[in-house]
Amino acid sequence: MENGEKDYKKLYEEALLTLSEKEHIISDQQFELDKLRRHLFGFRSEKRTGNTGDDQLGLFELGVTKSVQEELSESVVEKPAPKKRAKGTGRMSLPEELRREEVVIEPSESTEGCTRIGEEVTEVLEVVPASFFVKRYIRPKYARPNGEGIIIGTLPDRVIEKGIPSESVIAQMTVDKYVYGMPLHRQIDKYTRMGVRIPASSASDWIMRGWDHLRPLWELLRLVVVSQKYLQVDETPIKVLDRDNKNGIHQGYMWLYHAPVDRLVVFDYRKGRDQSGPREMLADFRGIIQTDGYKVYDSLFAGHPDIHLTFCMAHARRKFVDALKDDEEQANYVLDEIGKLYLQEAKMRDEAMDWEQRTVLRKDHAEPVLENLGKWLEEKQYSYRPKSPMGQAIAYANKRWAGLSAYVLHGQMEIDNNLVENAVRPLAVGRKAYLFAGSHQAAEMTAAMYSFMASCKKNKVNEFDWLKDVFERVQSHKQKDLYQLLPSNWEEYRPK
Repeated sequence: MENGEKDYKKLYEEALLTLSEKEHIISDQQFELDKLRRHLFGFRSEKRTGNTGDDQLGLFELGVTKSVQEELSESVVEKPAPKKRAKGTGRMSLPEELRREEVVIEPSESTEGCTRIGEEVTEVLEVVPASFFVKRYIRPKYARPNGEGIIIGTLPDRVIEKGIPSESVIAQMTVDKYVYGMPLHRQIDKYTRMGVRIPASSASDWIMRGWDHLRPLWELLRLVVVSQKYLQVDETPIKVLDRDNKNGIHQGYMWLYHAPVDRLVVFDYRKGRDQSGPREMLADFRGIIQTDGYKVYDSLFAGHPDIHLTFCMAHARRKFVDALKDDEEQANYVLDEIGKLYLQEAKMRDEAMDWEQRTVLRKDHAEPVLENLGKWLEEKQYSYRPKSPMGQAIAYANKRWAGLSAYVLHGQMEIDNNLVENAVRPLAVGRKAYLFAGSHQAAEMTAAMYSFMASCKKNKVNEFDWLKDVFERVQSHKQKDLYQLLPSNWEEYRPK
């Protein structure tokens, strides 16, 4: 009997253990499902919950006749009085640098004998739609005396010699595509409505010809960026048309290299996400690399004598946000401590501190927070199941804590990789608009154009003004002075 009871007890304990393991598996899967839902739906607007009745017209069904419209117009009720505006919600101020066009409106009744006592000024924002025009270069020809030849003025440098488009047209098409995510076919439709018909093949050729003139500047930009002592690195996918691929689409990658000090960005297109891209790009790099923790960087640079690998605090923070449902109290403790670090960073930005001031302040205030949090991670590293949300968050941060804390050592470093991630956004907009690059060669050109446009944005340079000016001057610019055309130097050296 005793043996039977022991066997029964043993089976019962094994069943409980199996049940517990299954509960852990279900919990882990539910956690991953919640993360996926937040990724897919977390930033989308709420959908309507009400159902449309069967008797209602659909979106593309028939409209109303003009007679019905007339009846509806007569039955429109008087508009309610506008609500009082809350304090501090006045109209936005219009930029002072905008051209002002004045329209004087006199009273409808006679003002004879009246004394003008002042005026009321109302400003409204107007727009003149973009339009094409034709620029004619007229070059008078002169015959030298005694039949010694002809004198004529020299045409300015052109992106396409004897071609139709000016540098401004090519610059605008490039900016519309790579800054505003407008595919060429949409641009062509817009230009057709403006009275100019441009064949698709011509539009594509114009942009490619513009890119040909930018190649030397592109090579210089790459050299300048990898010569920095501090880089932020990230990667993002891009689809490329490829007939040799089974599905006709190749999954390529844009590797991003951001130099925060000089505010320059390089997109480097590669066919894969393996080590070959950063290994080649950073072969001669010596300094600090800040990444999101992707394992490729560990295998390439961990233990490298001339490279200090650091990490992104925002990525570590997200892990603990995901772990709130697992252990809200402990996850909130970590998030509050990290929050103190970010509050300090915000204060330093608001007060425009230089890098030496930032170094001192971080040492005095951020370093103690990081030391205490590092000790907490050491103590808690075995307190949770490895696959649980808290277990994963602690393991991720604890393994990288030295690299996560390294930003306090130098005021020019950033606490996270958000600056380089922000540079990816125009590419994300472009992916939604034109879906893929037309070829691997086109993807390489795309990388260069995004590099220039992102670098302009980082330096608060108008992308169109920069590109138009560079197209007009790059051919005759001295090689040794080519650096003057980089977005980080352009404002200083641009023609006044």
